[in-house]
Amino acid sequence: MWWVAAAALCAVATPFVVAAIGGGGRQLVNAASTSSGDVSAPGEGAGTPTPSTDASTLGVVSGSILAERRASQIARKAERNSRKKVRFHIERGSTLKLIPPPPEDFTVRVGTFNVLGSQHTAPGGDRRNFPPASSRTASAVGLVAKHGVDILGTQELQDDQLRQLQAGTGMAAYPGFAWGSKETDNSILWDPGVFELVDGSSFTLTFMSRARPQPIVRLRHLASGREFYVVNTHPSAGGGVYAGQRRAGQGALVSVVRNLKETGLPVFVTGDMNDREAFYCNVVPAAGLTASNGGSYSGGCRPPPGPLPVDWVVGYGATWSNYWRDTSPVDRRVSDHFFISATAYVG
Repeated sequence: MWWVAAAALCAVATPFVVAAIGGGGRQLVNAASTSSGDVSAPGEGAGTPTPSTDASTLGVVSGSILAERRASQIARKAERNSRKKVRFHIERGSTLKLIPPPPEDFTVRVGTFNVLGSQHTAPGGDRRNFPPASSRTASAVGLVAKHGVDILGTQELQDDQLRQLQAGTGMAAYPGFAWGSKETDNSILWDPGVFELVDGSSFTLTFMSRARPQPIVRLRHLASGREFYVVNTHPSAGGGVYAGQRRAGQGALVSVVRNLKETGLPVFVTGDMNDREAFYCNVVPAAGLTASNGGSYSGGCRPPPGPLPVDWVVGYGATWSNYWRDTSPVDRRVSDHFFISATAYVG
């Protein structure tokens, strides 16, 4: 068996090459149609169209030494045509395959922030000792820049706060106003210069005895073309019946994440979960996630070291670094919640 590094063939829409092996020889066959682009056969000039895929065009190579030599020639030729490296697997009696290059790695800074809804600091609200929403949202814009987040899950984001936050950051949002001005609370925001929306959907939780939609977005990383999901959620707070609603919401979240994982794409989850250790132990192991602030569940649930906030950034298909539990929003009365962010590496 030989493994030979090669580069992807230039300008081929379907860059796969298959070698049919029979008798004492190997016949290289171009699996892409001639209409898909210019392909160079071994020994031809780069960019020469390949008129057919028969043996007279690509040649027949027999014997293990000659097969290795031909594979090396292909590797050198392909490397001149592209910088993207792929691999050939050659084995006597088996098929020669051109494996496409792996998708590009990328990093994304993910954050979550309960902004404290504007109604809480309006006349008659329960946080009258806080500044008004217009002042607090201006500070939230600064926090987005301070943390350098590319994606932000929000909670309690009222329509006036959404407008101001988008105007200050230039970020796109889902649902934004798509579900009406009364359902902007749990919007997901992202940098449209880095990502584009592929699809948006929702699932339903009972929040404080009211059914509320929770957003799911599928985003595409523009530079690499890779896609992933973001789920943002805000279950009920408190004990009694609300605790039961929160547990039901955790079960719903686990089911949603499991379904999304079946696509093979990374999944990020943000939110004010209104639980600390209980959220980690009830949701993260069951959904097969990792928390940006650590913890483990191999051989038993061990939540991340404290102090733990009720605000979480967790995910699947990525490794985490640079977790930041920023207490300044509470210290400066921007919100009654911390701003949480972390860097996800998608390899």
